[in-house]
Amino acid sequence: MRHKDEFGLLKRVSTGDPDAFRILYEHYSPSVYSFIRKYLRSSELSDDICQNVFIKIWEQREQMSSVLDFSAWVFTIAKRQSLDFLKRAATEQSAMNIILQSYPSDNDRLDSAYQLEEYMNFIEKVLLRMPPQTQHVFNLCRQQSKSYEEAASELGVTRNAIKKHMVRSMKILKEAAENELGISFTLLLILLSSQL
Repeated sequence: MRHKDEFGLLKRVSTGDPDAFRILYEHYSPSVYSFIRKYLRSSELSDDICQNVFIKIWEQREQMSSVLDFSAWVFTIAKRQSLDFLKRAATEQSAMNIILQSYPSDNDRLDSAYQLEEYMNFIEKVLLRMPPQTQHVFNLCRQQSKSYEEAASELGVTRNAIKKHMVRSMKILKEAAENELGISFTLLLILLSSQL
């Protein structure tokens, strides 16, 4: 994209023009996704972080008219978000290891099964608060382990629509885990995986 064209788009984005934002997104998201994938080595996580990068850009759109090099700016945000995610995951994994090490070695299987059931019930309750289509997309992608492409094909929608539903569901689950359980969603996932 030529600098002059990009500068014009950034000015339009700064005024809240969704069409200009879509053009920037379509131009940059494939390379931002590839960049993030080098850090995270996971397609699904890279999709989620890539979406978060562009959500952050949209939330800060008023600043766009003063950005001189959008390419450098977007990749800086992508790198920061990727490294923040890895740092959180490492910290939470360390905390989880400490918690698991402090469990008695003869930990009662009934307690673990009960705790797992409680976490699963919590997730199910939070899912019920979501719009039906978002619930269905979450079920396909997370509970049935379908790719975004497979879910899009099954529902007759675009891959981007699936990504939007997943970003929405993860945001709702993250907020619920933090506000209602007092833990991060990543830690909740670690707790669940340690008991499956």
